[in-house]
Amino acid sequence: MDGDRVEIDGGVMEGGGQILRVSTALSCLLGTPLRVLKIRAGRSQPGLRPQHLSGLEMVRDLCDGKLEGGEIGSTEITFTPGKIKGGTHIADTKTEGSVCLLMQVAMPCVLFAASPSELHLKGGTNAEMAPQIDYAVMVRILHHGWLHLSSKNMKYFL
Repeated sequence: MDGDRVEIDGGVMEGGGQILRVSTALSCLLGTPLRVLKIRAGRSQPGLRPQHLSGLEMVRDLCDGKLEGGEIGSTEITFTPGKIKGGTHIADTKTEGSVCLLMQVAMPCVLFAASPSELHLKGGTNAEMAPQIDYAVMVRILHHGWLHLSSKNMKYFL
């Protein structure tokens, strides 16, 4: 630990992006600064991919936080959260990266936003190694908010 900053080893167990998504969302919710090392160390291409960076940038914007090391290929980031706010937030993976994984990192944060939130998520809906859009629509979203899907563009209102 670096002062009050929590350090997470991103190479633990399967060493994928889930540890990054969960730790960043929890950092935002708890207001605790975070440092993640060895991001995706267990993958054939370690470091941040476009979809991970999109999720990090969205959470940063959701809470007026600060993100250091937020670059494609980076294996270390530091994140300092601010106060969670509502409003319209956009994340575009610019690839077929999963919008469902973007929802995983954003949803816990927007549920505690000071005002309603609208998420515009762009990317793949049925990506490999990610929850499928049918699961997200039928299980997650119907219980929390309203969803509009169009070609490669998803709007999620809470």
